[in-house]
Amino acid sequence: MNTLSQNIYNHCPSILQTLLLNGYALKIHRERYGKKFEAVMEEMGKNEWMSYEDLLDYQNEKLRPLVKHAYETVPYYRKVMDERKIKPSEINNVDDLQKLPVLTREDVKKHFEKLISRSFRKRDLIPGHTSGTTGSPLEFFWDQKTCVYNNAADWRQKNWAGLNYGERYAVLLGRMIVPRKVESPPFWRMNYLHNQLWLSSFHLSEKNMAKYVKKLEDYKAKALEAYPSTAFILAKYLEAQKKTIPLRAVLTSSEPLLTIQRETIEKSFECKVFDFYGMAERVIFAGECDKHEGLHLNMDYGITEILDERNEPVERGRMGWVVGTSLHNYAMPFIRYKTSDVSSIRRGKCACGRGFPLMSDVTTKAEDIVVTRDGRFISPSVLTHPFKPLHNIKMSQIIQEDLDLIRIKIVKGKDYTERDTETLLHSFKERVGLQMKVEIEFVDSLERMSSGKFKWVLSKVPLKI
Repeated sequence: MNTLSQNIYNHCPSILQTLLLNGYALKIHRERYGKKFEAVMEEMGKNEWMSYEDLLDYQNEKLRPLVKHAYETVPYYRKVMDERKIKPSEINNVDDLQKLPVLTREDVKKHFEKLISRSFRKRDLIPGHTSGTTGSPLEFFWDQKTCVYNNAADWRQKNWAGLNYGERYAVLLGRMIVPRKVESPPFWRMNYLHNQLWLSSFHLSEKNMAKYVKKLEDYKAKALEAYPSTAFILAKYLEAQKKTIPLRAVLTSSEPLLTIQRETIEKSFECKVFDFYGMAERVIFAGECDKHEGLHLNMDYGITEILDERNEPVERGRMGWVVGTSLHNYAMPFIRYKTSDVSSIRRGKCACGRGFPLMSDVTTKAEDIVVTRDGRFISPSVLTHPFKPLHNIKMSQIIQEDLDLIRIKIVKGKDYTERDTETLLHSFKERVGLQMKVEIEFVDSLERMSSGKFKWVLSKVPLKI
């Protein structure tokens, strides 16, 4: 929804909101489902069992017409290639992409109009945007084909988790499904067309938690799709109440999934967590299969590179910046788009037998890594350990202000004591170093971003790899 539509929606009664939501769902259905969706799902179902070599051939066959199209119809790419005296015919395979420069967020903003293909009418394109988790929101366009392929990739991931199209599932993401000002239930709305129960991420307070649990129990969802932080809040509540809600799967995305979150969620919902990684820019999609050995890079969705600080490729197993090229978006092609994420491509193959390579968990967004003065990078997963023995902390957030100072915001439980602070500080400093100053700040609550996402670690120190 755009801002105007959201404002109208917010001022409607709940019954009318449900009607508007289902009207919006119908628009999405026409855009992303139907016979084209079914055909792409069938294609993708075959692709995942292709060999790695055959998948490379698939990428090369998709890349060549994409580059030719970009040169002929996208002013930005014609200029870039002409300046470098590169002809489209010289980009024959994935390795040839290195002849082209990376595309940054700043490039997209600066050359926005020149990145739109002249072969499309603007009114026929579908606007997209990032939520601005890096503090720098971004807008772009998709064509319908991109929407269908993205939807198919999303449903292939759900299939891997054991959820089939049409089965009921609950969604706990960032859409403002219930206005913040609402103080009494229902804190959810129903999308009848897609059998989805949309739960609000903005009303997860202690006084409301029992109502969420009751609704989930009554709804009898097969699965839950959520941000890791929102699923974790529900899971912690269930744990405290000594209850569980058995599900077939919990699907998480959009935030780093911490080990402590995965363990608690799996225990409270009696199922496995299937984490996946996608981007609004539609250049990369990766997700877990039932072997849970890493995130399978969907090679039929996009081309993924891992680059160092000089934009040079790194060897497998080494961490670097994630760079993606969409194979399907001809409306506004993103070729070698440099994300703000850091990861690596693992050595070896998954036991499942799929040809897709494995990417390490993207727990290392640039603003999520703690950097020490002696040059160490400390991932959020490492920083969960000091919190594990402390049962009197409701919520927390780590903020690195500079190389020498970290603030930890804490929402205390009723039995929190000074001893908890001492234990936390001692264990935390063991990991970040005694020279790092660590301050504790007690707060009543921790706010989510407007997207509904929550950042557990926020570093203000630039990351250089």
